[in-house]
Amino acid sequence: MSMSTKKSPGPILIIGAGPSGLAAALTLARNGIPIRIIDKATKFHQSSRGSGLHPRTLEIFRFLGVAEDARRLGAPLRPMTLYKLPGGTEPVATWKVLEDVPISPDRPEGRIFAVSQYLTEEVFRNHLAEYGVHVELGTEPVSMEQDSTGVNIALKHASGEAVETVRCAYVIGSDGARGFSRKAIGATFEGQTKDGDGVIFADVVVEGVSSDIWHVWSETGKFTIAMRPKKDPGQFQLIIIGQNFDPAGLADPSKFTEAFYEYTGRKDIVIKIFAEITYWKPKMRMVNKVFEGRVFICGDAAHVHSPTGGQGLNTSVGDSFNIAWKLALVYKGLASPDLLTTYQTERLPVIANMLATTSGLYGRAVAKDPYEAAKSGGPTGSGKDASGFMKWRDSGLPQLDINYRWSPVVFDARGRGELDEEGLKARSYVGYPGEPVRAGDRAPEAPGLIDASGKETSLFEIFNPSTHTLLLFAQDGAGSKVQEVVAAAQASPLAQVTKTLIFGRDGVPVAVGGAGSYHDKEGHAYKAYGVDGQLLTVVIVRPDGYIGAFVYDADGVHTYFTRIAGGFL
Repeated sequence: MSMSTKKSPGPILIIGAGPSGLAAALTLARNGIPIRIIDKATKFHQSSRGSGLHPRTLEIFRFLGVAEDARRLGAPLRPMTLYKLPGGTEPVATWKVLEDVPISPDRPEGRIFAVSQYLTEEVFRNHLAEYGVHVELGTEPVSMEQDSTGVNIALKHASGEAVETVRCAYVIGSDGARGFSRKAIGATFEGQTKDGDGVIFADVVVEGVSSDIWHVWSETGKFTIAMRPKKDPGQFQLIIIGQNFDPAGLADPSKFTEAFYEYTGRKDIVIKIFAEITYWKPKMRMVNKVFEGRVFICGDAAHVHSPTGGQGLNTSVGDSFNIAWKLALVYKGLASPDLLTTYQTERLPVIANMLATTSGLYGRAVAKDPYEAAKSGGPTGSGKDASGFMKWRDSGLPQLDINYRWSPVVFDARGRGELDEEGLKARSYVGYPGEPVRAGDRAPEAPGLIDASGKETSLFEIFNPSTHTLLLFAQDGAGSKVQEVVAAAQASPLAQVTKTLIFGRDGVPVAVGGAGSYHDKEGHAYKAYGVDGQLLTVVIVRPDGYIGAFVYDADGVHTYFTRIAGGFL
């Protein structure tokens, strides 16, 4: 398919202002793309909902400039304490529902942060306001037609004003499983629904219980009640998870309170305020496709699953970050529209594997027998890392090993290894721990980079969602091969959105052709990228912080940028 240089008509419309829609909006805004973001709700919700931010999501937040604000409004996950029933006051075990990830120079994020979803969304909205972008509440699509150059959408406003017809270049649907977008592209949800189960989420203010721990009561084979402390003392997210027990009738504050006292026996805990209360029927489903023409879906519009493992918001943000940088390049006329098809190619295997993992963990949300419940904080199953009751142990959960090694737009001069495409997709979620990085993997961090002025920085301070970053490792910063690589980057169709950096092990390399030069003072960059100091190596990092190419010369650079810019089909 030939690349069009004609500017696409209209803005990109984002339907739905949850975490995935807001993350897509901010990524596009930082790329200078005109956008509108709408939501049918008439006011912003105040529910905690998806509250766990995993390490990879915090890295993405850092690239988007929102990480510090999110941290300020949240707190690390507290330990979980199980109480004996009946009675509900005697602690029988204490443990962490999710373990921290060991931090290292290449993986600086280790702790899972709990930030109520409505606060995360507020952070994103505040940053979008700096770009003049505001969520249009009370606005929803009622019809959509697309053609080869754009999408016509009719919007209905809650204010009662006339239906508005808008022309958009592309549409991102992040309006949830029941929203307009998934149905509009004809995507089907495939999977299962737990008809006999249910979950109730409530945001409450209470007295009479410590805010230092996550309080848990569980009746084996029936329900689990969990009180997760929020940042402010006395505020909790209170959850009832039923298995072979549906608490649908408790989605009323008075009935919920009555059931809480009956099931836990803890009448000393005074529930004073219900901020929000919602009911959810457990579903483990994903779509058969995530786009049709110029319309793309992400987040809950593309996958719904158990909250076990805390993957919902995190996977949704990963979806958005993947499609938004690609849309930005295509919108600007710098890349072939073929690039957009790789959103589905890359994300569907990740979603499928995530869904399988969280579905497996769902069976651990309610204790199976008194012994398991009493021993939740100790070894269960086989191996020290085995999951147990309310104990999620899976290497994929931090999302640091998600990868796209099979993608047609990543290029590794060393090849793809021994696995075929299906074998690579099977490891899309858990990756290849302990192995050297390859094209398609998350790009590691590397601190301790010193420029010619003596200023210190790191790769994560340099990476951003609007730029490809070419990392050139060379023993000698000068030389014809280095100049050829720099020239190839400058001659590529993506030159205006590519930053080239040259690294030296023994000092700041000679500057070549306007490229930045850094001394890898502590060797973190060379080590993280598995670079042989004697061999010129080029690593190209995509705007989403994944390695697009691992090559050794100017021809390799040309091959990668040609795949992005010129089409690969």
